[in-house]
Amino acid sequence: MTVELIEGMELRTVPSTDPALVALTTAQQAELAAMYGEDQPLVALHPDISFTMLLLEGTPVGCVGLQPVAPSLGEIKRMYVDPSARGWGLSRVLLDAVESQARATGLTRLRLETGTHQTAAIALYTNHGYTSIPPYPPFENEAASLCYAKDLA
Repeated sequence: MTVELIEGMELRTVPSTDPALVALTTAQQAELAAMYGEDQPLVALHPDISFTMLLLEGTPVGCVGLQPVAPSLGEIKRMYVDPSARGWGLSRVLLDAVESQARATGLTRLRLETGTHQTAAIALYTNHGYTSIPPYPPFENEAASLCYAKDLA
């Protein structure tokens, strides 16, 4: 799937092996390691995860994954916007895209995990109707983990 949003902005469905996606998710994991230390939980990607990459003028600058968890439940994974492209609302574009994808695949609820130091992410999710839920595995014993969920209408 390729969607043209505005001139120069494109959303593209890509496989988890796409080199540009791997570069973005590697950068995200490095940023989290710098923020929280090396003791953060390393969560393997589920084989059924589907990724959307955001490009500006052909350059990959963001990504988000949708992982099915149960028949009606999905999880947002690896949402990331490169620091050079932050402050333009691209995270909202990615969040809207993953919610639309979830609805299209029959999911009625999304959940996610973020960290206590990620204030911009917390604001994004709470401003988009996500509410705090108890931490779920493997995050239930992680002091820096915050979990959120949203019922999709």
